Amino acid sequence: MDAFYASVEQHDNPALRGKALAVGGGHRGVVSAASYEARKFGVRSAMPSKTAKEKCPHLIFVPPRFARYKEISRKIREIFHEYTDLVEPLSLDEAYLDVTENKKGIESANQIAKEIRQKIFDETGLTASAGISVNKFLAKVASDINKPNGQKTIHPDKIEGFLEELPVEKFYGVGKVTANKMFSLGIFKGKDLKKRSMQDLTIMFGKSGAYYYNVVRGIHTSEVKPHRIQKSVAVERTFFEDLFDQQQINEKLESLSEETSQPFAEK
Repeated sequence: MDAFYASVEQHDNPALRGKALAVGGGHRGVVSAASYEARKFGVRSAMPSKTAKEKCPHLIFVPPRFARYKEISRKIREIFHEYTDLVEPLSLDEAYLDVTENKKGIESANQIAKEIRQKIFDETGLTASAGISVNKFLAKVASDINKPNGQKTIHPDKIEGFLEELPVEKFYGVGKVTANKMFSLGIFKGKDLKKRSMQDLTIMFGKSGAYYYNVVRGIHTSEVKPHRIQKSVAVERTFFEDLFDQQQINEKLESLSEETSQPFAEK
């Protein structure tokens, strides 16, 4: 989904459309999501609200409404399951779909992506972007190419050339720290990464070295897992003022503990 939380807020409140908007943040805390209007000023998710406001003085903060985001996410997943049951959710706004064999018998994955994106828009008023290719890594990378409201297909005969010219910071799994380390080693694009041996990459990046060695060659064998086991659950709150009173702290901890246990109770 495109700037999901922020897009939901703009959809539900027409007065926010076209405005630089951040979900979360405010007096304290961090940005949970930023509209594309805010991103033009350098506002990003996980950015301290103070920094976001400095970058974009007219930024509007709105509190998150996770119940609403979950409601829309369920609708979107229902659309996915019209085409395939091989759906692996990554978060409320993102998922992998294996459409090799799909319920509608459509031969073109590109066409399926178009249909799904149109259905999402028709039923929720929100836009989505898609990446289509032969494995999860390539699909993930492709999904960011034509955002927002677009899609990108990487055909099998184009994979090698695409990856060789792809900046390493665009590789899924290469974060800012790793990218900077690669830059210091003279690795700027896929073709530079491809020159390094498995042994060299393992020495430089540990277990991740094998991953980089394979994905730059278009090799990623992870299957779409529709029943991933949830490994963790968490809740958090940023308070307007610091808490110092022990009784108040205990009360907040108890409330958060109850909220943390709720997802397991619902299963």
